[in-house]
Amino acid sequence: MFILRLDGFRVLDLTRSLAGPFATMILGDLGAEVIKVEPPGGDETRLWAPFIDGESVYFLSINRNKKSIVIDLRTSEGRDILYKLASVSDIFIENFRPGVAEKLGIDYKTIRGINDRIVYCSIRGFGSGSPYENKPAYDLIVQAMSGIMTSTGEEGRPPVRIAFALFDMVAGLIAANSILSALLERQKSGRGSYIEVSLYESAVFAMSYIAMIYLLGGVKPKRYGHAHPSIVPYQAFQCSDNKWIAVAVTNDRFWNNLCKALNLSDICSDPRFKSNPDRVRNREELIKILEEIFSRKPRDYWLKILEEHDVPAGPVYEVDEVFEDPHIRSSGIVGVVEHSRLGQIKQLLYPALIDGERPKPRRAPPVLGEHTIEIMKELGYTEQQIQELVRRGVISTPSSQQL
Repeated sequence: MFILRLDGFRVLDLTRSLAGPFATMILGDLGAEVIKVEPPGGDETRLWAPFIDGESVYFLSINRNKKSIVIDLRTSEGRDILYKLASVSDIFIENFRPGVAEKLGIDYKTIRGINDRIVYCSIRGFGSGSPYENKPAYDLIVQAMSGIMTSTGEEGRPPVRIAFALFDMVAGLIAANSILSALLERQKSGRGSYIEVSLYESAVFAMSYIAMIYLLGGVKPKRYGHAHPSIVPYQAFQCSDNKWIAVAVTNDRFWNNLCKALNLSDICSDPRFKSNPDRVRNREELIKILEEIFSRKPRDYWLKILEEHDVPAGPVYEVDEVFEDPHIRSSGIVGVVEHSRLGQIKQLLYPALIDGERPKPRRAPPVLGEHTIEIMKELGYTEQQIQELVRRGVISTPSSQQL
């Protein structure tokens, strides 16, 4: 049976959009109780298309294993509720624009005064002290400013955005890892911590060797489309059935294997292509040869041949093909959870096995305010007090939102 490593830890999640909710979903997957504190109207991603029976697929993708409570933090009563939650929580995470947490009275200094063991994490677009501190930083903006859009795609073509919010996910992972590290430190010192994660710095950090090519060599990497600046051949090739195959020849052993698979003994000994640095220098000549060969047969033929010769290769899938792949079908990474409105819905589960088991979702992504009454009762509010706060709009429930 899977052990919930973070069982007994409570997370107050005041984030919206993607980086923060992704971080808290990870903590929830690992067993933490996550209370998603939403403003009246909810997380903005509840309104992002497409929708399934009125529920946003975007929101459903990053908010499982959470309870939802709606609190108007602009009211003193709303802040009192949050302070009570903070006093019995371990982690507080927010991604407000600079100054908003202070204006609402829920900044680190205030929350630490209530609970000095709290691990408080702020996810910022650019970070404190940045010349862009007050600039909005959605993933598109950060992709643009990180260099990834001008190092992706083909030379001479427009900048290319990565199809999903890559750096939001990276920042979410960094936030979750930093929080776990702070919890370990708290076990030793008894003290909480303040963590600030910069979306922009996370993006530049994730650029890794692309950025380092410039930092150490002083040269801007060229754009190679689906190819690689440092390894050749390491790219996709179109086959006779118009499907594509990705081939990754990362060392000379694989190069020799590829030559055998394609009956290219003369090419293998050609001094232009003998080593990877040679192949990088003469990439255009080599790629033309390989493109012509791969265009002769269908994808499945080449996959079989390359596997037989121990050449790293894989099919370039359309998204629907991904979920027909035998590994994905058998891995258990696609699971289901019971949603209060939609019934059973699919989820992409945590991508690691812990002691041989994959964490299973305990809760579906919540509808707005689904757990407001439950949480309020746990804090000691009476039914009469709850209904009065609902009437005054300090808190709300799914039923009150329909009135």
